[in-house]
Amino acid sequence: MKMKFLATIFFLFVIDFANAQVPGTRIINNALFSKFSLSVTVNSTSSITFNIDAVGGAGQITEVGVVYGIAKGLTTTSILCRPSATTPTFGSRIATISYSAATSTTLTVLSTSTTNSQGTTTFYVAPYYAKLYAIKNGQTYYGPEIEFLPNWPTTPQTAGKIWVQANLGALNVATSSSDGNSFGWYYQWGKPTDGHQFINSPVTGNLTSGDTPTPGVFYANGTIWQSTTNTNLWNGVNGINNPCPSGWRLPTFAEWTSFINSLSPAKESTVYSSSLKLPAQGGRDRSGTQSPQYGNTNSIYWSADGNVKNWDHYSGGYQTEIVGNQTAYGAAVRCVQN
Repeated sequence: MKMKFLATIFFLFVIDFANAQVPGTRIINNALFSKFSLSVTVNSTSSITFNIDAVGGAGQITEVGVVYGIAKGLTTTSILCRPSATTPTFGSRIATISYSAATSTTLTVLSTSTTNSQGTTTFYVAPYYAKLYAIKNGQTYYGPEIEFLPNWPTTPQTAGKIWVQANLGALNVATSSSDGNSFGWYYQWGKPTDGHQFINSPVTGNLTSGDTPTPGVFYANGTIWQSTTNTNLWNGVNGINNPCPSGWRLPTFAEWTSFINSLSPAKESTVYSSSLKLPAQGGRDRSGTQSPQYGNTNSIYWSADGNVKNWDHYSGGYQTEIVGNQTAYGAAVRCVQN
């Protein structure tokens, strides 16, 4: 899959640390590095290049490197950081180098490389995140997290909005309504990109009371995953768990309705032939089954609305539908630019 050229990002930061400080705390005196920088380049040739530049500084520094993947908040010790795992993981601890003096290293991730954070043959249509880290005296320190979009195909749509032309987590824009590579991930409403959205993620019957669920598990014992649903989790670009990248959000129910009403007639062939190229990926039942429910016959998408709405279609044709408080269902996500 050819990568859509988005941007070339250069990110440089200088971080100073002192002994016995909390990891990640910025301290001016007693510098760990005199320069600690990371540049990230997204190329039109389907590659991402990381370059680490570490210069000078005192202390027993054993390693510097990059943590890179599709989830925010990755660390070197997180269970999300397992490049050799047999089930899908969020990212990789890559470009690690031993540190003894001024040094620089470069690692390029190709879309056809197994070094890819997902271990797939291509990049997901999803935001990616990277941050620099250093290990000193057994303590790990991190730089700021940066975000980039290695594959983000977009299209203009109703009301002058720009929409992503693929489901979040897809491997490509749909080539047919039954194209499995375009199905993407199955999010429970209001959850972040934390691993639960993979079709083969493990299930749990435990409700959570907070806004940050246990990463990587799909709630499968009822209609909701929160004991009390917070209706603002996906509310706009600043939604607490908004899975879309900065400046992007889920469409509202009204925006989905406007799109469906613009089709004549609204049916499987017209939603696929539209500029949004919507496949019939179905959804993941709230029982946690690891195969799409209604796959190849239904398109089910979440909207951002807090009383929990989506749009759906049945055998009689496409329609928008209010589904009530059923946040435990797994449905696809599209992103729209705010």
